[in-house]
Amino acid sequence: MAIPENTPLLSILIVEDNPGDLFLLEETLRLTRLPFEHVFKASSAAAAIEALNKHKVSVVLLDLSLPDSSGFNSYNQVQEHASAIPIIVLTGLADTELALETMASGAQDYLIKGEFDERLLAKSIQYSIERNRIRLSLIESNESYRNLFFNNPLPIFIWSLDTLEILEVNDVAQQEYGYTRDELLSMTVLDLRPNEQHAKVLAFVKEFKETSITKKSGLWKNKKKNGELLILDISSHKIDYKGGAAILAIHNNITEKIRLEEKLEEEKLLKQKEITEAMIQVQEKERYEISTELHDNVNQQLTVAMMYIASAQQKHPDSSEVLKQSSGFILNAIEEIRKLSQTLVSPMIKHFGLSKAVEGLLDDISAVNPLQIELTADSFFEDDIKYDFKLSLFRIVQEQMSNILKHAQAKHVNIELRREERIIFMRIQDDGVGFDINQQRKGIGIYNIISRSDLYNGVVDIQTAPGAGCSITITFPIKVDILM
Repeated sequence: MAIPENTPLLSILIVEDNPGDLFLLEETLRLTRLPFEHVFKASSAAAAIEALNKHKVSVVLLDLSLPDSSGFNSYNQVQEHASAIPIIVLTGLADTELALETMASGAQDYLIKGEFDERLLAKSIQYSIERNRIRLSLIESNESYRNLFFNNPLPIFIWSLDTLEILEVNDVAQQEYGYTRDELLSMTVLDLRPNEQHAKVLAFVKEFKETSITKKSGLWKNKKKNGELLILDISSHKIDYKGGAAILAIHNNITEKIRLEEKLEEEKLLKQKEITEAMIQVQEKERYEISTELHDNVNQQLTVAMMYIASAQQKHPDSSEVLKQSSGFILNAIEEIRKLSQTLVSPMIKHFGLSKAVEGLLDDISAVNPLQIELTADSFFEDDIKYDFKLSLFRIVQEQMSNILKHAQAKHVNIELRREERIIFMRIQDDGVGFDINQQRKGIGIYNIISRSDLYNGVVDIQTAPGAGCSITITFPIKVDILM
């Protein structure tokens, strides 16, 4: 962005303890081409306070995670010594709510580390300084507001606390919303807000009228004349306007910033899905290789051992009883390996379908376990569903049945698999010992169930309590990634 020639020299205080982040921030500052007189650096809240007391600072770039303080406490400590200086909070993508909280308490802006360039940084610094200048001027004298009001780069509204009528707007507000001045002055603040925010506006008015509050910042949605919705960070100040109580509202349009954050979050989730899918593919490959090794190698060697024992029994009749016991142990080992091999290998879903594969799994369990299992899948139509999705559903059933057999001490299990117009529904319910979901850490079994569900946008609901069994319900939206 172009920097005005008359921009004064700036002194910036960077409060950052991470050398890598500090280096990148200094490089980005250099690229802004803003006119700097001094760049002061502090690696802790205490060092920042010392620098503020020692130097004249134009703006503070503040990281909230510091060695001697963290979160909102970092902002409070620095803000106490920089009440007249604009503060821009530096935060990670996961801490945007905390950043918005600092803005509600007076911070001028926030930037997400790694997601801004020199243009956005320069704009944030200039606008923060300008907004702070407006704030200080309003505190010093309401009489000087007009010049600041009409020449401000941000949209500003003045509206009545009694009637909600818009009393004054600047030129930027007209450009931002697409209305003429006369149109805006014939409207109320409710006309700019979506219907679902009207109750919030009335509560806001009540708070300003019935309490001693004089300023407040927060996120709002406003409508432009063409119907487009804007997401705004609005800083509201209670003032006396022509003898009546009014709100002076400075609108900061953060629509693009929010959309960028949402896009980054979507990309993050997509990347996580790709990682999960690759992990599951590796798991299935490993299952197949282990199953093959057990079946083709280990079982063959055990079979050869059986042949040697049979030969030894003929040559050494006196040791027949010991050899017979050894033969029995080997037979048991062969049978256990066969069962394990069947568990590891991919089920015959492609040939018989998911319902039959699950039924076969449950039959194998019932053959060696007194657990009573009921499967309801009569109305489950699966001909147009992808194999990978059906395999994930099978593995979820397999995983939870393993959990039940190991931990639940259940007598009955009900499994329901149902398809409706827009969702695929699965429930696995047992009458076992249950557990306290608030205390029990998620084991690898539950983690695998949730990971496989997330891969297809499944919503997992776990209902359990000590002595009350456990019910896992998963709903999947029917989308193109599920259907053939």
